[in-house]
Order: sequence, then structure tokens, then C-alpha cells
Amino acid sequence: MRKWVIAGLVAAMICSPFTVTASAASNSPSFVGVVMDGQKIWFPDAQAFVDENNRTLVPVRFIAEQMGAKVGWEPKTMTVPIERDDLHIVLTIGDSTALVNGKEVVFDSKAITSGGRTFVPLRFVSEALGAKVNWDSPTSTVFISIQEDANAKYDEWGRLIRTTHLPKNAKDYPYILADVPNEAYEMAYPYSHPTDSKVSSVLYSTIPEFNKKNVDIWMNRLKTFGALWLNVDYNTIDDSWAQALFATKMQNSNAELKYIRRYVDWVKENKIQVKGYLDPEPSMIYRDGFGKNYVRSKFRIKFVSYSERKDLIYDTWFPNDLKYEKGTWVPNDTPLEKNVWYEGYADIALGTNIGGDWGSTLKVATASLFYNQLIRKVE
Repeated sequence: MRKWVIAGLVAAMICSPFTVTASAASNSPSFVGVVMDGQKIWFPDAQAFVDENNRTLVPVRFIAEQMGAKVGWEPKTMTVPIERDDLHIVLTIGDSTALVNGKEVVFDSKAITSGGRTFVPLRFVSEALGAKVNWDSPTSTVFISIQEDANAKYDEWGRLIRTTHLPKNAKDYPYILADVPNEAYEMAYPYSHPTDSKVSSVLYSTIPEFNKKNVDIWMNRLKTFGALWLNVDYNTIDDSWAQALFATKMQNSNAELKYIRRYVDWVKENKIQVKGYLDPEPSMIYRDGFGKNYVRSKFRIKFVSYSERKDLIYDTWFPNDLKYEKGTWVPNDTPLEKNVWYEGYADIALGTNIGGDWGSTLKVATASLFYNQLIRKVE
């Protein structure tokens, strides 16, 4: 299925605070999730990231305004004033000391600027504004709690469940999330065996391997894969990137490493730069009946630089799903513009060669943003 929805969304230009380079491939920065009152946040200006002190930094304006505060900027003093009612906070760029109602408070990280945006330590700002903050290591997610709702229902990943305005195929899923649109649930399933395929609600209710411990492992592998796959730079990419990407893949043969290396050569030749994020949704998994489990994942991507609009990402879905042929990477025939952000949902396949207790072994089998997807331009 190819469904292009080139439509205007909320104005958003994401200035990434990091770029996955070859030298950092072994510990590439995965997507850091932020969930506020049960709903996942995709920041309009930039995505959260973890600094060298293992502290989560977020774009200050969006997070503070979500909590009812006003944010300013004083260029002469390089300070960020944050105000809400009688609370006054002043952060200084490059300093780990803040003023809270005139008193100095020391925190364990620093406010910084990156890509023209100001990033601040999430825990300090959130707690100063009266929110509760928790870090979930297995899922690399920060949970912010502003207002408690005793009647609300949440899934195992702390996400708010909704019970109204449901998608047409709501029965296919164990529950419906408040922050996922119906169009994502109603996307067609990948090509599958009609009698052996299983929807998400069946997988979670009948197959023991579909438990939170295993699913967290699968999702982290997908995030690691996405941090490499959707972030390439011809100035820095080398064989360590190829090997790191290959390590996230289902090991059918060493032949794929050859294809990945060929892509690396093409990135250098075609002067390709790509930035992006991949955020898999654990409650939306579909088994195709041929051994693959497709995880519906939200993504954002921008093609920053290239000489020829061809083979810009290492897209591993092929029409016959058997062999590599030059020219089958996409996008080649898609109406994508340079330096424009796109976002949407795509199904990324996980598989394994392990029999028996396979629960923790799933890795990326095939991955495409342009096969069975919904994608739209971010303006």
C-alpha cells in the first residue's frame, strides 16, 4: 500500500541535537520517549536526548509551556527566564546553577543551545514546576505526571487508553491509545498468509512470548536500528556504521553486510545526509503468517543533502524479498523534497532464526518507510 498524504501539520522544524556518526555507531543515541500524563510527546522544535551525564535534555519552551509556564530568552546574558504564577526560574546557558525565586539551586546537568534551540535538564525544570518525573530504563522513556486522573486507564507502558471515537478495527488491538490517531490503526496490514496471520490482540492473548520483558527488548533493538538507519552523513560514515547496522539485523547470511557496505559507499559518492527518528509502538504488532512480526512505528525523516535523489536510505524491502538489486532502495520514485521534514507510520518487520524459546531473539528482518505506510509532509 502506498498512501501519500502531503498535508500541512503543526509548524515543526526539528533541529537534532545529535547526529549518528560512524565513530559513535557502537553507542548510537536511540530515540528517548517522553510521556506526559499518559500521552507521548513529539516535540515541535526538537527531540529529547540524553547528554554525557546520562541526563535527559528537552527543548525548554515546549515542555514548560505544556505545564502552563511562560518562557523567555535574554541574549545578552544567555539566560532563560521561566515564570508561572509566583514561581520565577532563571537558567543560564552552560551553567549547572539556576535561580529559583532568587535563590541559587545546583542541578546535575547544564542548559545548552543546539541547532538554534535551548535544551534544559528535564527533571530539574519539571520538578521545579511541580511535576513528578520518572525514568523507565527498559524503554528509555521519561514519564511526567502533572495531574492525576483516578479514573483513567493506562497500559503496561504507561500510555493512556481511550474508549471513545475508536477505529473501525479496534478489535484487532488489545486497546486503543489516546495519542495514536485512528488512521494509524486503520492502515492495511502487510501482505500475509490469510489463515496463519494474527493481529495484535490475538498475539498478546495467546502467545506467551508476547510479554513486556520480551517486547521491551524488541523495541529497544528497533530504536537502535532506527537511530542508525535514519541518521547518515557522508562526511563521517564508515564501516563501523555498516557493522553496527548489520548487528541489529536478523542474521540470515553475511551477504547483507556486503549490501550495507555498498550503501555506505553510495552515501559517500552521492553526498547523502539524512536525519530522522523511529519510535515503534509495542501494542501494534502484526504477524504475517510467514514468520515475520511487523511493528507499526512512527517516524520522522528529513533528507538534508544529496546529489542525486536516488537510494537515499538503506531500504531493505524488495519486491521479491529475496535479493538485492541496485535501484531498489527508496525513495527513488516518491515526491520527497530536500530539507523538508516528513512524518508518518510504517511497519517494520522483526524475525528470528531461533526455534524453541525465541522470545528475546527477534531482530530487524526487513525495514521500509515506503512499503505499507502513511506519510505526510510536516510544514
